[in-house]
Amino acid sequence: MKWKVVLILLFSGILLQAGCSPSPDNYGEKAEHTIYTTVYPIQYIIERLAGDFVEVTTIYPPGADAHSYEPTAKTMTDIAEGYAFVYLGEELESFASTTAEALQQEEVRLIGLAGYEELFHTASESTADHDSNHAESKHHSHDHGSHDPHIWLDPLRMQEMAGIIEKRLTDIYPNHEAVLQQNLSSLQEDLTKLDNQFLNTLSKSKHKEILVSHAAYGYWEDRYGIRQIAVNGISNSSEPSQQDLINIIEQAKNLGMDYVIFEQNVQDKVSKEIQREIDGKALQIHNLAVLTEEDINHGEDYLSLMKQNLQVLQRATDRTTKEDG
Repeated sequence: MKWKVVLILLFSGILLQAGCSPSPDNYGEKAEHTIYTTVYPIQYIIERLAGDFVEVTTIYPPGADAHSYEPTAKTMTDIAEGYAFVYLGEELESFASTTAEALQQEEVRLIGLAGYEELFHTASESTADHDSNHAESKHHSHDHGSHDPHIWLDPLRMQEMAGIIEKRLTDIYPNHEAVLQQNLSSLQEDLTKLDNQFLNTLSKSKHKEILVSHAAYGYWEDRYGIRQIAVNGISNSSEPSQQDLINIIEQAKNLGMDYVIFEQNVQDKVSKEIQREIDGKALQIHNLAVLTEEDINHGEDYLSLMKQNLQVLQRATDRTTKEDG
């Protein structure tokens, strides 16, 4: 509540000044507006759709942890002065919903995606409970309500999210409708190809289990049959109990798992301990929530990083167990 009051006071001063700025109708056809986003995949979608006539900026610094990030006063000022703010919502970003609420009556266009329930539904939600260790590894109820927020890791959910954003952008920029639709078609084609690559590669994997530090990959379970055995929950702060650790180690050993998969922007001592216990090797996967400085310098984007993730998955599931003979 205190944070919300601070935001309202901050925005009230900013927006008194912003009220004197030109209205949208006064901008020239070639003028660039700034749209702020939270997670990188939202930025990527808007860049693909409208990058020719808007500037798109994520509020996350390179390498930040989206789960624990808290914006600075300057970031709040930037959002308030931006043309639009596109965010996922409280499933991942508790501050974003509070920020949007404080801006409800102002000119900044707010596009929240958490309200589109179809983005989050999975086949597994309507089935019977999994075994207790598997259910615990997914941590669907930890910290984020009933939804896993990492929808962008599923290329087809990215397609759906892109379609939603395209419609909202068309409402804001009706004169660019044809360009937005054309760019959406191109993006969806790329995402369909990516989905096919995941399907073709992972269908050949005999072993579907992956040992991960963070339960961010439930949508790969739903789409590609991958089974994540996760050390931490959907939030990295959802740490396992001692019994959970014992179960994870025993399961990993029984399955002959060779690798523990870490993420690019999170240090996890507990997962490193499990790696030592099973005498495993470390692999790195990219959760894509935030780019690193290295990603930016190397010109990486959503598609290139997802293809790298697929290579990691292929390696992690390419193992031989006693059952294979």
